[in-house]
Amino acid sequence: SLSVDDSLVVRLSLFTNLGSALSSAGRNFEAVDAYRNAILSHSDAIDEIVEKSTNKDATEIASQASFYLGMCHQELGNPQKAANAYAFASTLDEWHWGSLANLGAVLHDELGQPAEALVAYNKAFEILTQTEVEPTDPPQEPRYILSQLQYRIGLAITADPKRRCAMQDDPTTEVSCKELAANAFSHALRYDPDNNNARHMLAAVTADATMAKASNDYVSALFDNYAENFEHSLVSELGYNGYERLRRGFDRAFGGADRVPTFSVVVDAGCGTGLVGEQFRNISDHLVGIDLSHSIIEQSKKARPNLYDELKVGDVVEMFQELKPISLIIAGDSYIYFGDLLPLFTSMKEGLGDGGIVAFTLENVSEEFETSLHESTPEWRWQLTPSGRFAHRKEYVEKVGEQCHLTLIHYEKLDNFRHEHGVGVRGHLFIFKKINKEL
Repeated sequence: SLSVDDSLVVRLSLFTNLGSALSSAGRNFEAVDAYRNAILSHSDAIDEIVEKSTNKDATEIASQASFYLGMCHQELGNPQKAANAYAFASTLDEWHWGSLANLGAVLHDELGQPAEALVAYNKAFEILTQTEVEPTDPPQEPRYILSQLQYRIGLAITADPKRRCAMQDDPTTEVSCKELAANAFSHALRYDPDNNNARHMLAAVTADATMAKASNDYVSALFDNYAENFEHSLVSELGYNGYERLRRGFDRAFGGADRVPTFSVVVDAGCGTGLVGEQFRNISDHLVGIDLSHSIIEQSKKARPNLYDELKVGDVVEMFQELKPISLIIAGDSYIYFGDLLPLFTSMKEGLGDGGIVAFTLENVSEEFETSLHESTPEWRWQLTPSGRFAHRKEYVEKVGEQCHLTLIHYEKLDNFRHEHGVGVRGHLFIFKKINKEL
């Protein structure tokens, strides 16, 4: 017969294995009960276990059960319960780096607690980089995990622009948060030179105006992760109204809504969930939506199932030429991931039919920063902002248009079209027309 000590280990293993089987079958509610039974069994009996090795084995199983419980709660959309489970797992097993990494992700991504997430990420990183004790379930390729942790540390540092930073070994001396974030993103790239997200954010926090474009991997990953809450966050939380103002400005360019013609082929570049496409549907014979993010495309189908005649996943620069001749290209807040606009404008020129129109919005820098740039770099073209988006100078956009035989027919300032940390974002509204080749 089994001893009391062995019986506990067997019972914990059975409940944990049952939870894993149920979770694999998609029965997460039942899996939660199984994992909770494992944790409660441990809490009820662990003080009676005298044998140290058995006590350790039982506690490690309970920690793993709590870790899996956190994953189930994430799947079920219970972020606070997931955070509690991950935190409890790390108290049972101080070397369980995975529970701390997941705790940081939930705190940062779902609960909006970047300071607390930073603590969790740093602890996970410390566990994986110390050499005295083998971490629980160490990764086969630590450098990729370490790169992601440093990237996430950088994101947590920059999440709050009002945050004040200091080094752990000198907490009374304030240091630049951007400098600390840049250090984290740099470390991320040292561990994994292919971490494009870290490369993008490093450029953002160091205001690297030489960066020409956000990588497709960065933009795709950004919106895949953001897809389900994209529209609510953009419109309800950030007060985004650029999509409506783009259409109103478009109408003004033609002298009023009743004078706007119908366009045979309209391409919504970076269509998202269809906010802009919906504004232009009534003047489109054939409306095509393009986006880099497959998840966003799926959300568009759910939100506005009959809006687009075609939906495509891909890079607009490549697809404009596939869809030519295009009558009208519309892009609301999607060209902000391009710094150098020449490749984009060249592609639009080649994709548009003669007399074709392109209407889009871009960001501008703040008034204070614009004044500083005019003094230091009068001919500045674009700036990569701390948000990871590009801001452009009006004159630069016009110049690129001229190079590509696109004539500016309408321009409007687009101030406060979105809010960032409670502050209105400045922008531009541009409408260009392709010059007829015979002219």
